Amino acid sequence: MFILDGSNSMWGQIDGTAKITIAKEVMTDLITGWDESVPVGLMIYGHRRKDDCLDVETITTPDRIDRRPLIEKVQSISPKGKTPISLALTQASSELLLQRLQNPSISNQTKTSLVLVSDGLETCNGDPCATARSLDIANPGTDVHVIGFDLTDEESAALQCIADASGGTFFRANNARDLQDALRKTVEIAGAAPDSPSAPAPEAPDPEPARAEPSMLLYAKFCETCERIEAGKVHWIVESADGEKLFDGLGILFPDDPEFEPGTYKATVRYLSGVLVRDAELVIGEDGRQVGEVNLNGGSAVLFAYATDEKTVPANPIFYQFFPIVDGKASSSALTEAASSNAVTWLPAGRYKVVASHDQIKESAEIEIRAGQETIYEFDMRVGYFQPSAVLTPGGKPLGGNMDYQLFTSEANANDSYASGMGFIIGGDGTALRPGPYFVRATLSYNRGYVTLRRIFPFEIRANEVTEPVFDMNAGLLAHAVKSKSGRGISNIDYIRESDGVRVAYFNTGGSNTAAFAVGRYHLRILSGGETYESDPFEITAGKTTTVDVTIP
Repeated sequence: MFILDGSNSMWGQIDGTAKITIAKEVMTDLITGWDESVPVGLMIYGHRRKDDCLDVETITTPDRIDRRPLIEKVQSISPKGKTPISLALTQASSELLLQRLQNPSISNQTKTSLVLVSDGLETCNGDPCATARSLDIANPGTDVHVIGFDLTDEESAALQCIADASGGTFFRANNARDLQDALRKTVEIAGAAPDSPSAPAPEAPDPEPARAEPSMLLYAKFCETCERIEAGKVHWIVESADGEKLFDGLGILFPDDPEFEPGTYKATVRYLSGVLVRDAELVIGEDGRQVGEVNLNGGSAVLFAYATDEKTVPANPIFYQFFPIVDGKASSSALTEAASSNAVTWLPAGRYKVVASHDQIKESAEIEIRAGQETIYEFDMRVGYFQPSAVLTPGGKPLGGNMDYQLFTSEANANDSYASGMGFIIGGDGTALRPGPYFVRATLSYNRGYVTLRRIFPFEIRANEVTEPVFDMNAGLLAHAVKSKSGRGISNIDYIRESDGVRVAYFNTGGSNTAAFAVGRYHLRILSGGETYESDPFEITAGKTTTVDVTIP
């Protein structure tokens, strides 16, 4: 069972490449070459929600590998949140334990391993080392191997204790090659690597210590008539009538866990680590067992956003936000978000407004979640990409970071200085847009000064294509220096268009500046010491720099 770090710190870079990008590539290579005879599972934490210490998602329980969806899920990871290592270890160990309990064919000698890949320490007040020790008691024979990715010496020492406490191995990886090597060695140690034809027969394993059997299982269900949910997939917080916390963990209790006397207890019950959570009553009968099951009254949403006319290619990354609808009105706050198409999201029963976002593209729909049922919905996210650039004149050097682009759906809005538009593109960035006609307000601010030149251009976006227009700003540069013989300061310089006498821009931070202007004739109006002075007219030529030196009394 692999546990992969999807916390926000994975956006950190190694040699200019984000750690999550490196991890995705290495994990994809590992999955691609995996021995299909070895069951494997994947768990990710910190990738769906910020500041949520319950954000641990089991992508797949240990099973025969289905490479394509597993790779797609790995590639869709977008780090966001915290590092709940202790919870992830507990849930992953429970998954392995459930495999043993539910499959009598799995012998005590079958080797099971957890492989944790993390770039940092626990951030959710857990104690991973203590957790690893307790897991070794509850599920003996399961090693926890740890790969510390881009850690400091202190962080490495702190994570190494997890491996030491369970008999696993610790590796330190500082780059892509290290991570690849560490994963390969870990797989070999875990016995999951394909056997070499020339390899000697492995020695018979030492007998594993007897495993502690669960003393009690707590159960929930999705609907009144639904089957029980596996105990290891439901998290319980159980309190006494006066609010004392008695238990906090998955619904598999061992002999060293608290025993509940017959009676009724307050419980908060959560499926996996999502938002399907209910406040309920846990009833313990005279035999010390749970009476019935807690009804979570929830169902699942499986959403897909297609990006092409064939409707089979997913648009990634996609973020799905769920806004509960109460009394016919959608809440202003999203309940949760998921980061990939075809992901299963469990929600309380009810109606939701779902917003699918891809870059600046948003589509919304209303869906109904029914208890114990699966709701499937497809979003049309066919898009093209807009990657603009601009020049002073055709054939000239791209203006790059001197440009900003504001997008509009109509020419009238593009020409309205008060219209907010539908988004900005800064410098050389690009964006995704739905197919169709658009207008852009291209703003040239040379050297990021506050003298700006704006022009409106139409453009067309086609699905599955990159539109890369080069906008001709039909402009030149003015480099001016204004001096005063008397030494008086220059308080303001206006740029006046000769054709109509209109002030097109001004400059009030000194006597020298270089700015871009549309082709035409201009003169400078200079304010100094309460007096106004006019320069001689000058010509701005496309793609050229006009130099003007003015000396006032």
